[in-house]
Amino acid sequence: MKSEKLVKKIFIITGLSGAGRSSGLKILEDFGFEAIDNLPVFLLSNILEAKIKNNLAVGIDIRSRDFNARKIAKLLINKKKKINLSLVFFDCETLSLINRYKESRRIHPLKLDLPMIDIIDRERIWLEPLKKVSDFYINTTDLPVNFLRKKIRTLFGVEKNFTTTVRIITFGYKNGLPRESDLVFDMRFLKNPFYVRKLKNLNGKDKEIVKYITDQNQFRYFFDTISELFDNILSGFKEEGKDYITIAFGCTGGVHRSVVCGDLFFNFLKENNKIDVFIDHRDIEK
Repeated sequence: MKSEKLVKKIFIITGLSGAGRSSGLKILEDFGFEAIDNLPVFLLSNILEAKIKNNLAVGIDIRSRDFNARKIAKLLINKKKKINLSLVFFDCETLSLINRYKESRRIHPLKLDLPMIDIIDRERIWLEPLKKVSDFYINTTDLPVNFLRKKIRTLFGVEKNFTTTVRIITFGYKNGLPRESDLVFDMRFLKNPFYVRKLKNLNGKDKEIVKYITDQNQFRYFFDTISELFDNILSGFKEEGKDYITIAFGCTGGVHRSVVCGDLFFNFLKENNKIDVFIDHRDIEK
């Protein structure tokens, strides 16, 4: 019994092909679960009994080797008596599934020589024993991924301790915009220390550059404004399922102004214990 307590939660993720099972598994992985997809059924019992400390999400479907819904349902019912185990079933209306396969141009994993509607109907029948014993039923027919993320947070109670991750990038426009950025701030409105002889060969890590930038009136107004802005929009990002945010600060070369602003904003965000923050000075050495 002692080893069973090491696993806080175990979710078995299953359901119709194309209904969002893989997306659900990835979302749980983002929330800190150890995720295993397409596990061979003969290994399922061993995984459930393993001494794994983290929350665990295991994806199984008709692709899994030796898949038998009735046997798996019976196994899970027995395991629930001993461990904190829940079965999550993903479903979707047939017409929506057909449209999803058309849009993605993917074939159904069953690869049967039948019309798509018949393949889906057959899969429904095969999965019915698991659907009957499921603890959570999620229908994704009209559920975009960001709303699926919210639903999983609510159903599984994983939102309380989840922190937003912010990555700060400083860059030079002459080397191109970071494509992964969600927010980009152009620092070229500030006076450029590159044109001051004694500062030209320094970078934004040097205290002389920091003082030169922060002494400018425009900087103080800008920094106070974006600090308040971010405080206000952070909750909006989280509500829309945006848990990873990339903020970029740019200047001409990515050596002076953007570095100072990026570092100061990094220090500002570090004071928020609900945020994990990282910084990357992309062009400081160029």
